[in-house]
Amino acid sequence: MLYIILVLCIVLCVSGKHEEYKGYQVYNIHLKTAEQQKNLHLLKSDGIDFWKKPSQKYGVVGKAMVPSSHRTWFEDKLKELGVEKQIAINDVFEYLSETEEEFRNANTSFDFDGYYRYDKIIDYMKAIERSYENSTDIDVKLVENGTTDEGRPLVYFKIGNPTRNNPVVIIEAGINPREWITVPAALNVVDKVIQQRRFLDGFDWIIIPVVNPDGYEYTHTNLRLWAKNRSVRSNLGTICPGVNINRNFDIDWQISDSSTSPCSHLYAGTEAFSEPETRFIRSLHMEYSGRLQLYISLQNTGGFIAYPWQYERAASGMFRQHYLLGTKMVDAMGGDYNLDIGSLAFGDRASGTSTDYLTLNGVLYAFNIDVQDQDVHVDDVKTVVDKVWRGIAVAAESFLE
Repeated sequence: MLYIILVLCIVLCVSGKHEEYKGYQVYNIHLKTAEQQKNLHLLKSDGIDFWKKPSQKYGVVGKAMVPSSHRTWFEDKLKELGVEKQIAINDVFEYLSETEEEFRNANTSFDFDGYYRYDKIIDYMKAIERSYENSTDIDVKLVENGTTDEGRPLVYFKIGNPTRNNPVVIIEAGINPREWITVPAALNVVDKVIQQRRFLDGFDWIIIPVVNPDGYEYTHTNLRLWAKNRSVRSNLGTICPGVNINRNFDIDWQISDSSTSPCSHLYAGTEAFSEPETRFIRSLHMEYSGRLQLYISLQNTGGFIAYPWQYERAASGMFRQHYLLGTKMVDAMGGDYNLDIGSLAFGDRASGTSTDYLTLNGVLYAFNIDVQDQDVHVDDVKTVVDKVWRGIAVAAESFLE
């Protein structure tokens, strides 16, 4: 298995843009019984990339990207599991080639209806900071907190009322770099907060638009579906670069839905907090732990609002409070999102995630908002990010009340 993955990674290093995905297929995974859900692990391998996990409980059809080298094995496992074979995409390379033109022609102005490169995001954040530098009642700061392995700044916005020492809300986006929709969703929060006095007076907002800048840029320049950063600390170095940042936190590290193989998209790293991106979030927690009231991770894997735990099939001690607040968030977002414990919402356990780590270390309210549609077309971005804001806003409102 490792040999096959090494060959794929060597191909990756010498291929052109997206060419590694030639011959890859995407399968729909429709689980009809609890027994199939329980045995989902039969379909898992370092070579299989689940774009979306299936959920028998909520009727969510999963999507798994399978290289040609694993196709026979995967179809045999589908048969063993009793799941009908359904091919959603015949060739991922052709699919990406067709959809990329839409993104290339998208609006490049910051009105939250497109996707933006990291340098443009930084420029936008600097412009916002400059426009409020003389304000006496709105404090907007662009803060740099370390750099990535490729030298990009790790940054966040801090927004609030400079005369107050308020509770803190942290919004995290772009931890999985291929989930582009989370980035304009986070930038939209910046815009909404600045416009609404009650949110400025009630909280200090920490907004991280791109947790993983190196991986994010790589999805624009090389492989659209890249899921890691670009570090080379593993024993395979430059052959198989990258760590999955949302598997690198120090909670149940490297146990569930994680990999010890540097060539896997779920590689958890050489140790917990081996990566500058996870240490970046840890440092924010350490700095604001006494005031950190709400932490929200924006992701894009299936239309859920999820609360801890993800690493085990149980809720945290805050189950009742999470459920009640999550219900308000679902209602505010139009009622078409599902609410559940993370491991049950996604139909699978996952170790080393940011929200579980923050919960373990004293943050009472930590949620994942997972955008409903896997592929958000440019024309729909504004609608989607405004819906995300409604969920965040009602959560913040509940604390103001």
